[in-house]
Amino acid sequence: MKQVIFVFCVLLSLQNSFAQNQTNRNNKTVDSLKNLLSYTTEPVERFKILNAITDNIGLHVGNLDSSVCIEMLDIAQKLNNDSLLAISYNMIGEYVARIKGDNTSGLEYYFKAIPLAEKAKDKRQLSSIYFDMSLIFFNLQNIEEAVKYVRKGGANLPSTSHPLYNFMMAQYQRGMAIYFVLTNQPDSALAYVQSLGITSRKINSPLFQFGVYYLSGAAYDEQGDKDLAEVWFKKAVNSIDEVSSFYALQRFSLAYIPFLLRNHQYNNAKEQSRRVFDAGTRLNNNDLKLVGASFLQQVYDSLHNTDSAYYYSRMEVSLNAAIFNQNNINKIQALAFDEQIRNMEEEDAARDAEEQRQQNIQYALIALGIIIFITLFLLLSRTVVANEKLISFFAILGLLVVFEFINLLIHPWLAHFTHESPVLMLLALVIIASLLIPLHHRLEHWIKEKMIEKNKAIRLAVAKKTIEKLDKK
Repeated sequence: MKQVIFVFCVLLSLQNSFAQNQTNRNNKTVDSLKNLLSYTTEPVERFKILNAITDNIGLHVGNLDSSVCIEMLDIAQKLNNDSLLAISYNMIGEYVARIKGDNTSGLEYYFKAIPLAEKAKDKRQLSSIYFDMSLIFFNLQNIEEAVKYVRKGGANLPSTSHPLYNFMMAQYQRGMAIYFVLTNQPDSALAYVQSLGITSRKINSPLFQFGVYYLSGAAYDEQGDKDLAEVWFKKAVNSIDEVSSFYALQRFSLAYIPFLLRNHQYNNAKEQSRRVFDAGTRLNNNDLKLVGASFLQQVYDSLHNTDSAYYYSRMEVSLNAAIFNQNNINKIQALAFDEQIRNMEEEDAARDAEEQRQQNIQYALIALGIIIFITLFLLLSRTVVANEKLISFFAILGLLVVFEFINLLIHPWLAHFTHESPVLMLLALVIIASLLIPLHHRLEHWIKEKMIEKNKAIRLAVAKKTIEKLDKK
């Protein structure tokens, strides 16, 4: 048994050493980006570097810098760019919600970002917004609303070729694992945790690997496997200093401290509770302070220290009132309702546009059918002598109708692939027209030849009849 414990300790030591090296490399990357930023003045390039900094922080560390968020928003507003504005509002929402603990303001920024990301067809950003919103609803203990946004984020993942696909997938897997832990479904939670472990190794992320540790511990705890739960929780404890994400600290504490309390490890529970409470006090983050105060009250109550237990109990009541204030809840519900109405209106508009498109396709088909019928009638009639100008007119009209029909038919796919870029859409339509015109000329030439032959035949037949009548006379 001692040998097993020794081997386990060695593996933990090696793992922590690797995590430390990885963190050092990530810090160097952020420092390199900041150094590059100091030499860059062009607004779009500065925005790209700032966004790369936030992506690197979100991937490996977890906490944003307010100055970065402010500069990103300033650039986006000056350029009046929907995509950049969506990213900026997303980052500001993340800062005020996760760092400052202002859930209501965080949601306001997220709801501002959603229509901008939709307009820009930016699925990577849209999924990011939904995942960040889910974390707020987990904080507010609205689990079903939280998982709704986790699933919406999963439904809007960028393509697998996107450089941040695995980063976004890790957020989806973590969100689903949290949901199943909170709803006491450990088997389903472990399935997502295992997938999260694979993804976190692909992106070399200590932040998501930390999530693997504490979520595994929570799931095994729910299964009643105390020993295995303790192994995973210890891994999380040993790597917690490598991760500065306050949200990760909060979720870890919510999983680990109840485990310690149930197993009468009160001193350890007090230490972990104090850690999260001190972080909340330092940041003035009510979410963190509430978690810390709640567990400190339970610890002191278990230790029969009634004065301290009462002190933190009163603090817990005060923090609960601040976080779950009825005005805040009403505002959040109003924001969610407005978003629901906006989605319904957009769905109605999209449905109306699709119905109109289908009607236009039908009209184009009817017009094309009439033109083809008239052309065939003129071509096949044995008595009507067709005028070449009339044929040219119908040929040009047919070309226009065919072009419009193709445009109506492929417009949704064309808009999707070009992201509704006017230049790219115009270019695509020009290419289609360049293919249609030669075909049209060949078809028109063939029809005119047939018409000329038919007209000659009709005139020859009339001439023969006339000659025959004259001969008879």
